[in-house]
Amino acid sequence: MSDRPLHFLFGIHNHQPVGNFESVVDDAIRQAYHPFLQTVADAGGDLRLTVHCSGGLLDTLKARARPTFDLLGRLAADGRVELLGGGFYEPILALLPDWDKVGQIQALREFIRAHFGVTPRGMWLAERIWEPHLPRLLREAGVEFVLVDDSHFALAGLDPEALGGYYLTEEQGATVAVFPINQRLRYLVPFANPEESIRYLESRRAAGAVTMTDDGEKFGVWPGTDKLVYGERWLTRFFEALQAAPWLRVSTFSRYLDAEPPAGRVYLPTAAYTEMGEWALPPAAGAQLDDARHRLLATPDGERLARLLRGGFFRNFLVKYPEMGDAYWKMLGLSRRVHEGLRRRPRDRRLLAARERLWQGQANDAYWHGVFGGCYLPHLRRSVKTSLIACERQLAAPRSTPDIECLHADVDGDGHLEVVVRGGALGLTLRPARGGSLTELTWTQGEVDVADVLTRRPEAYHRKVADRPRAHEDGEVKTIHSAPEVKEAGLTSLLRYDRFRRASLLDGLFPSDGELDPLEPWDVARRVVGEQPLAHEVETVPREVAVRCSLPDLDGLPLALEKSLRVVADEAAVTVRYRLRWSGEEPLAARWAVQCNLALSAGEAPGRYFRVDGRPSLGSRGRLDGAGALAMIDEWLGCELAIECDAPAAVAWAPVETVSLSETGFERIYQGSALLFAWPLALEPGQTWETSLRVRVGQVSAGATESRDSA
Repeated sequence: MSDRPLHFLFGIHNHQPVGNFESVVDDAIRQAYHPFLQTVADAGGDLRLTVHCSGGLLDTLKARARPTFDLLGRLAADGRVELLGGGFYEPILALLPDWDKVGQIQALREFIRAHFGVTPRGMWLAERIWEPHLPRLLREAGVEFVLVDDSHFALAGLDPEALGGYYLTEEQGATVAVFPINQRLRYLVPFANPEESIRYLESRRAAGAVTMTDDGEKFGVWPGTDKLVYGERWLTRFFEALQAAPWLRVSTFSRYLDAEPPAGRVYLPTAAYTEMGEWALPPAAGAQLDDARHRLLATPDGERLARLLRGGFFRNFLVKYPEMGDAYWKMLGLSRRVHEGLRRRPRDRRLLAARERLWQGQANDAYWHGVFGGCYLPHLRRSVKTSLIACERQLAAPRSTPDIECLHADVDGDGHLEVVVRGGALGLTLRPARGGSLTELTWTQGEVDVADVLTRRPEAYHRKVADRPRAHEDGEVKTIHSAPEVKEAGLTSLLRYDRFRRASLLDGLFPSDGELDPLEPWDVARRVVGEQPLAHEVETVPREVAVRCSLPDLDGLPLALEKSLRVVADEAAVTVRYRLRWSGEEPLAARWAVQCNLALSAGEAPGRYFRVDGRPSLGSRGRLDGAGALAMIDEWLGCELAIECDAPAAVAWAPVETVSLSETGFERIYQGSALLFAWPLALEPGQTWETSLRVRVGQVSAGATESRDSA
C-alpha cells in the first residue's frame, strides 16, 4: 500500500428544474442545500470540497434564499468550497448548437465570477451525458476539467476499481481533464455508515485520488435522508471520520489538478451514467438489459462483467418521447434565428431577451424520463415549451396589424412534411402524414401549448407495479435503487397504452349505436383514420392559411374524406371542416367521431373545470348529448379552451392518466383530457355530409385568488 496520502475529491451537485413548484424548491433549500453548507461551515479544519449549483437555482437562492446564497459565497471566498460551472440552465450540452454550448457555460461562469469573486475552472456535465466531440467546445468555453462516471471508463475498457486521479482526453487537439466519479461511493453515501466509506477509501489508497460527487438532494430531500443526514448527524460524523484518517486528504479538483500529473490519456465513448442508459432504451430492450444484468451479477465474476453492459443513447429519448422531440426541433430552429440575429446585432435587447428564454427552454429535465419524473411531469414540459414560445414571441417583429406565417416543410427530420402556422394569436403544427393530426396548439398570449398531452406508453418498470402499496415505515431511508413504493392501490388498472400519439383531430367511423369511450374508442370503430397519411394542399393568402387534407377511401370502404383547416391571423382559433362522401351501393348508417386531446395546468385543482352544470373538474369523466360546445376553464392560467360545433354532437370526456416512476415511487399523473365528439351519419349512395368544429383559446378572468405554487 502506498505511503502517499489518498486525496478524496468530494462534492455535491445542486439543481432544481426551471419551472419546478416553488414549494418543492423551498423545501430542498431548507432540508438539503442550506443545512449541508452549514455543516461544512461548522466542520472546521482543512476540510475542502466542491459544490455545483445550476444557474437557475443560483438565481432562486439570490432572490428567495439570501442566507443560503451568502453562506455559499463565504465558503467560496474562504477557499473552503470550490465552485463548479456548467451550462447555466442545466442543459444536455450534447443536444445544443455549439454557440449555445459555449454561451450557457460562459453565462454561469460570469455569474459566479460577478457574485462570488471566483472563476470556475471545471464544470458539472448535466446527467453526465458525454459525447466525444465535447472537449473542443469545453476548452473554447474556458473549461479545464469535467466530471463523468467511472462507468464511462469501463466502456472504454478500463477497470473502475483501478481508476485514480484524472485523465486527459481531446478533440482536434483541444485537451480537457476528466475525473471519474466512483459508483461504489455513490451507492454508499449517505446510505451506509460513514465507517464503511472510510474502509473503502482505505482500500483504494494507491489510487492517488478518488472522486465522489453526486446529487445534493441525497442529503435531505430523498426519502428519510433529512432525519438520517442531519437528525442522526450522518454528515457531521462523515466529515469527522474523513478528518480523523491520517492517510486521507479531502481536497478540491483544482488543487489536485495543479499538484498532480494525469493518470493517463483516454478516449471515452458516447455514454451516460448506467441508469440513464437503461432508461433510454425501448421498454422491451430495457427489460432484457435488466434481466441480463441480474443474470450476470449472479455469476462468480458477474460484477466485473456487468460493467461491460451498456444501455441506449441519450438522444433516443427524442424518438421514445416525440412530444419532447418536437420541443427539441423547435429549440434548434429558434436557436438558429437567435444566433443569426445576434451575429448582426449583438447588443439588441430584444434578441438577448429571446436568447435567455431559449436557454431556459433548453433545460434538460423535461427532455428525458427516468427515476426523477422528467417528461412525465406536465409542469416541467410546460415550463420548457412556455420558454420556447416566449422566445418565439420575442423574435416576432412588432406589427401594427397581426400577420400570419406558414412553413410547409419537414420540420422534425422524420422525412414527412408538416404544416406549421404562426399567427398573432395562435400557433399550430399539423401532420398530414399522421392523419392530419394536430400536435401543437399554442395560445400565444398565455404562452402555453394546449395540445401538450403525453401519450400512455409501456415502460420497462411497469412490470414492477403492484396492485397495492407495500407496507413501509415512516422515515425509511431509500436510494433510487431501492424497490419503488406503490403510492396508491389500483395503479395496474391504469396500465393501458395508446394506439396513437395523444394528438388532436384523430378521426374514425363508428357503429351507429353503443357507448363510445372517449379515452380509447378505437377498438370498436368500423374504420379509423388515426395516423394514416393524407394527401394535402396548403393555400396561403394575406392573413390566412388553409390546409386541405384528403383520403379517397377508408381502408377499402367507399367513404371519401376531406378535412380542411383554416387559421386567420387575428383569431386565436382554428376552424376544422369535415366533408364525407359515401359511394357505397347501400345506405350508410354510422357515426363520425373526432378525438381531441388537450391540456391546461391540472386535472384536480381549484379553478380547473369544464364549463357545464356542476363544473366538473378537468380530471373527471362526463358525457353530454346534443351539445353545441364544450369548454375547459383554467383560472390559474387565465385560459378558456373551447370546442364549438356547427351541429349538435354527443360529447364525452375522460382524463388521460399515466403511471410513472419518481424517487418517491410509482404514481398516477394527469396528463390532459380526451374529448370525443360524435355525430350520426345517415347517407344514401352518392350523398355528402359536412360538419365543422372550431377550437378556440382565449382569456378568462380568474374566479378565485390562488398562488401559482398551488398548481
